[in-house]
Amino acid sequence: MASLIELCNRSLAAVAKGQIASLNEQSIEAGECVRFAQPLLDEMIGWSDNMPLGRRRVVLAEVTNDRPSEWLFAYAKPSDMETPLALRRREDPAQCLPEGGPFNFPLQDGFPLRFLLEGDKLYSNVATATLIYTAASIQASELSGLMQKAFVDELAVRIATPLTKDPKVGAALANVAELSRARAVAHEENKMPQRQTAYVSDAELARMGIMR
Repeated sequence: MASLIELCNRSLAAVAKGQIASLNEQSIEAGECVRFAQPLLDEMIGWSDNMPLGRRRVVLAEVTNDRPSEWLFAYAKPSDMETPLALRRREDPAQCLPEGGPFNFPLQDGFPLRFLLEGDKLYSNVATATLIYTAASIQASELSGLMQKAFVDELAVRIATPLTKDPKVGAALANVAELSRARAVAHEENKMPQRQTAYVSDAELARMGIMR
């Protein structure tokens, strides 16, 4: 996987600027990369709601429940969390699961567990809850090939004017960056399981020869 400095150097090459040996060096190129690179990485998490980039899964740490009449449990919000997506309860290993058909995959998606995020606490009625969420920050090493290109092209747009003093350079790169982003997001979205119907009636299952 490419490091952040490798991606920054690719962006610098796109605007015909010299390479840097370190993000901490005292050069204009390094300074502009520091100013834009990590914020852009973190921004990429929000490019789509249906891609795996930045997704995390963690068993939540229980804390004092200050709303016991409303929720059974309170948990500390993960320090690196941007958006909570779903809760999972602790369950025994599955012995038999459908290979296909009109089901949710995983089956737990068909039974969303309720929770409330308020302040630094997450409230739920689920004991020993596991949270699926998107992180607030990611590293360059998490980017796939197409996401790397999208990052490089977008970073080039952002550093072009400060480094070249010519707005036309950034404008010329903008269309390339937009296309790279669209391709990368589509590729990442295709990695996610297709969402199935949350409910299938008994009648429909019977017509398909499937019993509950």
